[in-house]
Amino acid sequence: MRTYDEIFETMKNDFYSRVGYECDEASDTGIKLRVLAGEIYNLEVYLEWIKKQAFVQYAQGIYLDYHAQMRGLQRKTALKSRGSVRFSVTESSAVRIEIPEGTIVSTNGASPISFRTTQHAAIESGQSYVDVSAEAVSGGTDGNVVAGKISVIVTMSLENLSVTNPLPFKFGTDDEDDETLRQRVVNSLKFILNGTNREYYSSLAKTVEGVECVNVVPYKFGAGTVAVYISGKNARNDNLTLEKVRTLLQSQREINVNVFVILANIKNASVEMRVQLENGYDIAQVQENAENQLKALTENYEVGQSLRVEQINDVLFHTEGVKKFELLELSTTGISVGENEKMVFQHLTLRSW
Repeated sequence: MRTYDEIFETMKNDFYSRVGYECDEASDTGIKLRVLAGEIYNLEVYLEWIKKQAFVQYAQGIYLDYHAQMRGLQRKTALKSRGSVRFSVTESSAVRIEIPEGTIVSTNGASPISFRTTQHAAIESGQSYVDVSAEAVSGGTDGNVVAGKISVIVTMSLENLSVTNPLPFKFGTDDEDDETLRQRVVNSLKFILNGTNREYYSSLAKTVEGVECVNVVPYKFGAGTVAVYISGKNARNDNLTLEKVRTLLQSQREINVNVFVILANIKNASVEMRVQLENGYDIAQVQENAENQLKALTENYEVGQSLRVEQINDVLFHTEGVKKFELLELSTTGISVGENEKMVFQHLTLRSW
């Protein structure tokens, strides 16, 4: 694409070839040429952008959504995290304490994350606590809080009543980003979805919110059977998601084929390596950089996809500050997974050579 200066220079040269003298840039004609050159440049930039939106490899935002729709795909929206909260009193209650459905609780701090109870509950007389199902008010991974993070009751005011979450909240996901959606669209173009291949079942399963990783195993339980293992990127799917996928695949399966949808197990992976660093590099910082690269590499791995040793070596080879490295295989766990397992990379440990 031409730059503004190239367009303006072309216009000046054309003006000279037509009238026989240079155009003074401070003249009325020179100013007009500059204004026109700017408008032509803006038009060419816009046309270049339009050309990119015509191809799925470069399209963005709503234009990428249009490409997805032509393949029968939709951008996944954010999912709310789910879990349970525990309301408790310091002493056994002498009266029944009602906890209405929709009670708002939150984390503490400058940017609290809010949660809403999804059922009515009560601390019965003589009891000191009750556990109540809850979900995040807003979708997204911010709602995946660790145990004990929730501590504020927002919409109730009762003396000696407190709240916490005994277990972590899970299953929250962000809106599907352009790159993830783009990969799904590209995959749908690579593999013909004819109703009889693995990609057909995998693509169908991934249309369900929360399903990010899939492994399809034909003949798992004999002739005429297909096993479909599903998982989120970093967490096991819940039973509600499982039922949604089962219902969808049963309605779209081939004739005389039994489809079994199964929750994949999460397998945590840890890698330990011995390294020699270049002078001036801190091993903690190098370890953090390499660990983040390995997490990014494996996040979108499908169920049943293992992390190969050469991939680990490639990450370390391209990590700034690493001079020499060696994989300590006896201390490395979880990088090889079964067909029903989703690998989640947890930690990289670097030891000095």
